[in-house]
Amino acid sequence: MFTAVVFGAFGLIVGSFLNVLIIRWGTRSLAGRSACMSCGRTIPWHDLVPVLSWILLGGKCRLCGSPISLQYILVEAGTGLLFFIIGLAPLPLYAHLFALPIAAILLAIAVYDLKHTLIPDAWVYVFAAFSLVVSLTAASSDMLYGVLTILLAGPVVAAPLFAFWFFSKGAWMGFGDVKLALGMGWLLGAGDGMFALFFAFMLGALVSVPLLFFSSPVWVRIQRAITPNRSSQRFMFGFTMKSEIPFGPFLVAATLIVWISSMHGFAPIDLIV
Repeated sequence: MFTAVVFGAFGLIVGSFLNVLIIRWGTRSLAGRSACMSCGRTIPWHDLVPVLSWILLGGKCRLCGSPISLQYILVEAGTGLLFFIIGLAPLPLYAHLFALPIAAILLAIAVYDLKHTLIPDAWVYVFAAFSLVVSLTAASSDMLYGVLTILLAGPVVAAPLFAFWFFSKGAWMGFGDVKLALGMGWLLGAGDGMFALFFAFMLGALVSVPLLFFSSPVWVRIQRAITPNRSSQRFMFGFTMKSEIPFGPFLVAATLIVWISSMHGFAPIDLIV
């Protein structure tokens, strides 16, 4: 438990850095002091304590009173929670230390894709490289068979998404998702990787179908029938069948769930039965 608490506290700090990475990537240097996104003034160090500062400030900048995005506290708390759960897993210390950067980069990929519907190549390559190294260090005693199995797992899991991307000419699936699936296969293996891919589609359907429903004319008619006034009839989303919903966050969520479950001794099938 002590290790998990230390990892969790470290995760809060890493989450703060991930926010900087997500916000500044491709726009400005990662170096330099943090500044308010509204007034541009440098934020005092005591307002940069992960999670706590956001809560004490009520989600607003001390200097200008502008709202601070929920992203900051969610990424910090999410990273801390991920690191804490990984720390609880009955694994040797070196396995924990390998797992932490993988979890961090996966979280960054999910948030960035959610914001920009884009997965940075550098990030997904880092994830794939870490995943391959981690799996190769745990290769079976039959070295040649184990290495070949691991190397093939990535392309096997990526193949279905590559087919979607290729035959739709990028309309159904971005190539960043294909590269992400390659790392999923190397991290989880072919069997668990394919399960995670299927699980990601399930999660996507669970989110997308309600969004489409609450954006539909059917929902508008239901609202008019059951709500008393116009102000209460405004609850609807602007999604259509042509709306672009990033698939990366679902791939990341499924990967983390399957991966962390296996760390704690649960088989993937246990997640749905």
